[in-house]
Amino acid sequence: MRILFISAFYPPYVIGGWEQLVEDINRRLQERGHQTLVLTSDYGVQAGSVSPNGVKRLLTLESDLVNYRPLQYFTSHERLLRRNLQAVQETIQSFQPDIVFIHSMWNLSPAVAWQAEQACPGRVVYYMANPWPYAPSTHEQYWRDPARSPVRRVMKGLLAPFALRKIKAELRRFPLRFERVLCVSQAMKNDLEKNAGIPSERMQVVYNGVEVDRFTPAEKGADAPHRLSLLYAGSLVSHKGVHTAVEAVHLLKQQNRLGETTLTIVGSGHPDYEAHLKNLTVQYGLEQSVFFWPRVTREEMPALLQKFNVLVFPSIWEEPLARMMQEAMAAGLVVVGTLTGGSPEILQEGVTGLTFTPEDAAGLARQLDRLASDPDLFQRLAANGRQIVLEKFDICRMIDEIEHYLVQAAG
Repeated sequence: MRILFISAFYPPYVIGGWEQLVEDINRRLQERGHQTLVLTSDYGVQAGSVSPNGVKRLLTLESDLVNYRPLQYFTSHERLLRRNLQAVQETIQSFQPDIVFIHSMWNLSPAVAWQAEQACPGRVVYYMANPWPYAPSTHEQYWRDPARSPVRRVMKGLLAPFALRKIKAELRRFPLRFERVLCVSQAMKNDLEKNAGIPSERMQVVYNGVEVDRFTPAEKGADAPHRLSLLYAGSLVSHKGVHTAVEAVHLLKQQNRLGETTLTIVGSGHPDYEAHLKNLTVQYGLEQSVFFWPRVTREEMPALLQKFNVLVFPSIWEEPLARMMQEAMAAGLVVVGTLTGGSPEILQEGVTGLTFTPEDAAGLARQLDRLASDPDLFQRLAANGRQIVLEKFDICRMIDEIEHYLVQAAG
């Protein structure tokens, strides 16, 4: 079977676990004898760099991830849109796929998927792990948000009505059918039915998974869990709620309950938010308790998890189903996190981990204190967390289900 992957991002450039998962799916389907090609953006990859065989970086994102340039929407958007449509059309014509498998479309125009639907009617499959079909685009977000300075406020007030009409016209111009949709969680499926109007019978849940054999529990020392070694690993952006973890450590320190507990924040993201987290650490006097490490590669993640015994997952937004949570549980860490989006489908209070309300630093601090003082609870949660990953979130099970679905769709 010939499978064309379309994704906004593809390694080596990644934002989170989803791009890595796309690479895993691609590689494992290749190992099963399928011929694949990836069509993705050139964002984050140096111009002129050589892409791996089977990866074409021909697409252009709607906007830069850090600095939005509003005038470019009027001066170059249509030209870039036509170039993306042409790239999809020519790639399909030359590759002749049996299936087009669409993943992350965030920061790409829906027109990219529309072009695939036109070229391969009935043979386009979506794997949904974020709400891009109904979420505001980067353009809409910018033109609806109020400007900070008075001058920009005036300029934006004049241009915003034209921009928003143009955005709506483009959505009407490229309507999507969504005939075949795989969802990463039941929560994602429910949201797409409610907010995007995709009929339930067109969707099927296929839980994402991890390579459980690569993530094994480390031998815990005699001081565990009394010495909590906390980890946050992921994107450093405000909707991930990392500030809540820093604030919780501060509260434990104020209550003289911190002890030897440390928090290590691993990752990168928006420069302003990274600076905010580091300023909070200094403001609270936590330089000896909160540490910042750069993003690690997926090859390094199993070894990284061996150094910690608790994953803090303080996300604010509706997480579709976090792969980081799955990897941590497989590695024997206890997860303390929020129940947003699809997280309750793996994280259960007092069964596979501990939970708290988004942005509730006091609630997180209480759960960490509870975990440190109850060794039996700690061991039970660690064991149950690993067991649920082995049973429901193994990548081999995921690939079996995806392959079966794609073969049926191609037929």
